[in-house]
Amino acid sequence: MADAAFSSSVLPPPASAAFSSSVLPPPASAPIIHQVVHTSSDSPQFQLRDLIFSLYKPMALKAAVLLNIPDIIATHGGDRSLSVEEIASYIAASTKKPPHLQYLFRLLRCLASYHIFIESRDAGGDFKQYKYGLTNLSKLLVQKENDESYAPLLLAMASNESFAGWEHLHESVIEGCNAFNRAFSMGTWEYMRSDPRTSDMFNKCMVTDTRAVMPSVVEIYNDAFKNINTLVDVGGGTGAALSMIVKQHPHIRGINLDLPHVIAGAPTLPGVEHVGGNMFEHIPPADAIFMKWVLHDWNDEDCVRILKKCHEATPANGKVIVLDAIVEEEDAAEEGCLRRMKLTFDIGMMVCTDGGKERTEEEFKKLFVEAGFQRYSITKLPFPFLQVIIEVSKS
Repeated sequence: MADAAFSSSVLPPPASAAFSSSVLPPPASAPIIHQVVHTSSDSPQFQLRDLIFSLYKPMALKAAVLLNIPDIIATHGGDRSLSVEEIASYIAASTKKPPHLQYLFRLLRCLASYHIFIESRDAGGDFKQYKYGLTNLSKLLVQKENDESYAPLLLAMASNESFAGWEHLHESVIEGCNAFNRAFSMGTWEYMRSDPRTSDMFNKCMVTDTRAVMPSVVEIYNDAFKNINTLVDVGGGTGAALSMIVKQHPHIRGINLDLPHVIAGAPTLPGVEHVGGNMFEHIPPADAIFMKWVLHDWNDEDCVRILKKCHEATPANGKVIVLDAIVEEEDAAEEGCLRRMKLTFDIGMMVCTDGGKERTEEEFKKLFVEAGFQRYSITKLPFPFLQVIIEVSKS
């Protein structure tokens, strides 16, 4: 019986039967049917796969910026698209290495599918016939003579240092620890003090945000700035925000306060006095204090310490001008994409800071009251900016 069982399990069917049923093509006259599967972006599988693969997008964009592709098209094409070979020749001229044409084409083709570049094609099927031009998105990545370039922001967010902390996010959730600290055995600010390249990358990233949002701040808060004679920008980086305020209001004496290693790299700016120091220890006296993207870097206890120093530095009629995001309640009338961005930013704070976060209005109110302030008002900025202007006063 064992032999019979063995033969029935292992022996294949007759060769002729297997060949005729599996290998022979259908008769030439038989129609070939292509089954079309209709898909929808509402499919849970599609949405999840899109989310999983979304990590590839900024990395492809980073590669294009590192290859200087937006600048190449802007400089040598302008409003005209360039062929893959033309773009490759300019990359080769700057890197001294000719790029792999098919790989370059595949990178450009992918980014064009996300409307980063305009894609066109001459007659013929060869990939060399494809041409690529700038869209409104890629124009924001041009760096040469472009103060509004988003390239520094992209390079900072897609850096190895940025991603390393996210590898430990699950540990942060379990232990309440700083994920960046877990990756580098030191906090974000300490790491930047020890690594000038990362510090410079971060400062350029902040300047990008400043140049985008500050024109709206200066315009909307214009009348209030007229009544300020001395303004301290606490955590002002290299002074970009304060410089834009003082340029519009030259009567203001501007003091830019940041850590000594940051101030060491700050440029000379008209109307701006750079001061190296520590906001937890001392803030120079002023009519008003300005803080942009500062409080979200710190836990509640540290925020109260900072705000108390602001309270000490300002007169009875002084004020603190906070530029930060406010997370609206779930049922509030807010653009869904804006809320998602704020909540994602909040996770970013969880990864790279010790208790920093994006706060609700009620959470900000508790900080202000504990620091001794009595009143605050909120002025919203136009879409798509995350921040609002919070004016905090003693009475």
